[in-house]
Amino acid sequence: MNAPERSGSQRQRDPAALQLLAAIVESSDDAIVSKDLNGIVTTWNKSAEHMFGYTQEEIVGKPITLIIPPELQDEEPQIVARIRAGERIEHFETARLHKNGERIPISLTISPIKDGHGAIVGAAKIARDLTRQKNAEESAFRLAAIVESSDDAIVSKDLNGMVTSWNQAAERILGYTAEEIIGKPITLIIPKELHDDEPRILKKIASGQRIEHFQTVRCKKNGKRIDVSLTISPLRDQSGKIVGAAKILRDITQQKSMEAALHMSERLASVGRMAATVAHEINNPLEAITNYLYLAKHQPGLTDKSRSYLDSADQELTRVAHIAQQTLGFYRDNSEATSFAASEVVADVLGIYDRKLKLKGLKVEKQIEPGLTIYTIKGELKQVLSNLIANAIDASHEEDVILVRARASVDARSHWNGVRITIADHGPGISSEDKKKVFIPFFTTKKNIGTGLGLWITKDLLEKRGGRIRFRSSNVPPTGTVMSIFLPSELPAHRTESEFVA
Repeated sequence: MNAPERSGSQRQRDPAALQLLAAIVESSDDAIVSKDLNGIVTTWNKSAEHMFGYTQEEIVGKPITLIIPPELQDEEPQIVARIRAGERIEHFETARLHKNGERIPISLTISPIKDGHGAIVGAAKIARDLTRQKNAEESAFRLAAIVESSDDAIVSKDLNGMVTSWNQAAERILGYTAEEIIGKPITLIIPKELHDDEPRILKKIASGQRIEHFQTVRCKKNGKRIDVSLTISPLRDQSGKIVGAAKILRDITQQKSMEAALHMSERLASVGRMAATVAHEINNPLEAITNYLYLAKHQPGLTDKSRSYLDSADQELTRVAHIAQQTLGFYRDNSEATSFAASEVVADVLGIYDRKLKLKGLKVEKQIEPGLTIYTIKGELKQVLSNLIANAIDASHEEDVILVRARASVDARSHWNGVRITIADHGPGISSEDKKKVFIPFFTTKKNIGTGLGLWITKDLLEKRGGRIRFRSSNVPPTGTVMSIFLPSELPAHRTESEFVA
């Protein structure tokens, strides 16, 4: 005959089973305690001793409120009421006190304890210390706050190049909001010609490499390009597997501009020293040539034509000496501006280039309004026109026509009356990219034959005298470049000469 089956209460009273349950409770990492319905502690495991600091002997028989902070004492009657009703409370996050007064964040799971008749006689509590979790969360919040308050763009992407996070600085620097770009490819901010960089970057990141201070270019939402410095690190999950990349992007556009300005300043300083040396070295030969010209002009039997040539040579030599001193604007010109006929200066400069024009088979079409006067220094205007005409000659093809036009005009910005001189060629034109650089020192489209200083000097000379220069150009048929300069026809009212000279 089989032995009768034991009831649940009989199994619970089995010494072996009770011993096993006690061992489980004692070995748990969580604090496991029990209390009666009056809130008096009845059991207290080793983890509870470790978590709260009280030994079993110190707290069993004492009220559970010993470990409840004063402001949370109201929790206990509410918990007891729910337990009396047979309710189980799961994952209730609160705080409790260590014996030393330290607050401990915990998660409580509380279950009713029933006697052999099913009556609820107390509560069993499992308390899990959340200190590490809370510290991790607080650390994560701090890191998130740092990321959000950073002046640098901090973004992340997965290994497919899809954006996964985007801080406020990224919104400010690049123009996209987080909502607009998260889930979209990072190539949205990469110029098309640099798209090949992205697979190489992802390959390095996937292999665990870190990329530091990589200088490149990125695009804002409005299409504007900015210089950036990138630091890119692998992004790992909790298991250490690389799942993406974290990028710190710093806008270095201003830094690059400052570096370029410093570099330009250094180059100009070098040119200034060179200019001073050149002016000093050629001064004596120029004086000797001037003396020879003087003697030649006073030779008996000189024809009028020869005298005219010598006078022109003397004028140009004087201009060369003047230019040598004021080269690149490092010398302050003390000459006084005067009024003179525009047609006279245009004719003089074209005369200088007459031989070069004929050698290239170029024709000059002049459209000069009669009676035009210009208020400036004649030598400076000759230098300006010389630069522009030389550029037009260099750009023109054989048998081309160069148009030189002068007319009365009013400057749109200053509203001063003056003269506008236009020089137009039918050369190859200037590309859109190069148009931004034509007045920058040392930039030239003439490759090996240009210094890149002519238009910069031209702009400087004009603006010192209240003038302006502008241009338009096309490198698609019909090609060509039109340079247009404006100079006042007289010293404008309420202006002094010193206002024009920087």
